[in-house]
Amino acid sequence: MREQVLDAAEEMVQERGLAAVSFQQLADAVGLSKASVFHHFPNKEAVAAALVDRCQTKYGAEYGSVIEADLAAPEKLRRIAGIFERGLKENRLCLLNSLGQSVSTLSESVQADLRLSASRAIDRYAKVFEQGLREGSLSFEGEPADAAAAFLALLEGLQVLARAKRDQPMYMNAAMSYIASITV
Repeated sequence: MREQVLDAAEEMVQERGLAAVSFQQLADAVGLSKASVFHHFPNKEAVAAALVDRCQTKYGAEYGSVIEADLAAPEKLRRIAGIFERGLKENRLCLLNSLGQSVSTLSESVQADLRLSASRAIDRYAKVFEQGLREGSLSFEGEPADAAAAFLALLEGLQVLARAKRDQPMYMNAAMSYIASITV
């Protein structure tokens, strides 16, 4: 039942942010009493911490398989953008972005978890930018970690923009345009 509550919380946080999610809404979504939800998660902090952990576990492995694949760096970037596109199509924006909007309301512990998750994502993507420099397939200014942070911010921002405009094709068109602009 804990996983069902997390599924509902993830969907609600991605749709409207952590601050707009109540325990009653979570209970209603999974057919439990409010007290039963509190049994699994004593407060929103616990929900947020579990979501950050889940994000690292669930999506980290998916990104890792793309990054470790025997592909050229530009193709890896396209596939990472595709993972974000799938999230957009399912109305599931990046959890780092969704939770990051509520960062000032989170405890220092959950903020630290969120920072760690963001750092891990940037480190993963930096490997692709490093690979691109080694193989001569990518050209960009600055360090690979900076390019990776910009790429992550681009994908998150494009998700938000495409959702706001109700223009999903714009997401992939813009992401592919950016990747083409740094591909040698």
